[in-house]
Formats: sequence, C-alpha cells, structure tokens
Amino acid sequence: MDKEITNAEIKKLLSKKLATLRKDSGQTLEATADELNLDLSEYFRILKGQRLPQLRTLLRINKKYGLNMDWWFKELEETAVNEKHFRQKAIEAQLLSLLRKLDLGSQEVVLSLARALVKKAAQENY
Repeated sequence: MDKEITNAEIKKLLSKKLATLRKDSGQTLEATADELNLDLSEYFRILKGQRLPQLRTLLRINKKYGLNMDWWFKELEETAVNEKHFRQKAIEAQLLSLLRKLDLGSQEVVLSLARALVKKAAQENY
C-alpha cells in the first residue's frame, strides 16, 4: 500500500514553491497578494505553509506565472515512487538474508514456491 500524502506535506511543498515564485518575481508580499486578489493575511498563511490554497487561488497563481497544476505536485509523485522503490529493495534484502540462512534443500523449496507465485501472477495479469 502506498504512503498517504499528508496535508502538512502538501502545505510545505506549495509554500516552498510559492515563496520561490514570489522571490524570483521581485514583488513585495503586498503587491503579489493584491495581484492575486488575496487578502494579505491569507496569502501570508499560504506562503508560510499554515494553510492550503483554494483551487481557484492556485489557478490564479498558475495564470500569473504561466504554470500548470502538474508543476505544483510532481515532487509528490516522485517521492511516492522513491519510497516504493526503497521499500521493495528493503524487502528483497530481507528475503535474501533469510534465504541464505536456509539449507540447500529448503532454498530449492523456496525457489520452487517463488516460481509458482510468479507464474500464477503472470496468468492473472493476462
């Protein structure tokens, strides 16, 4: 099961990206908030990761900076893929470690079982 992304992680990611956009634009907080039609305090809370922006706010930001929604969230997908890969490698290492502790006959039984499981999985995917 994949790890659930938390609101805190999303807030952190969005605030980091929003801060970079604002800084690179050279605008003040006030000017940026005004241009995005946001109350300064709301913009500040989003900027500091205390609040998630509404969808229409993200759309206004996208329009202002020429972005699309993928730009905001691509790191979340990469993180999930990296965690899945890490988990898979950890399981493979555990299996190999346990397999090495078995005698040859037991290793052959495990190998036969693994082949049967792979064959069954391949048949189910067709």
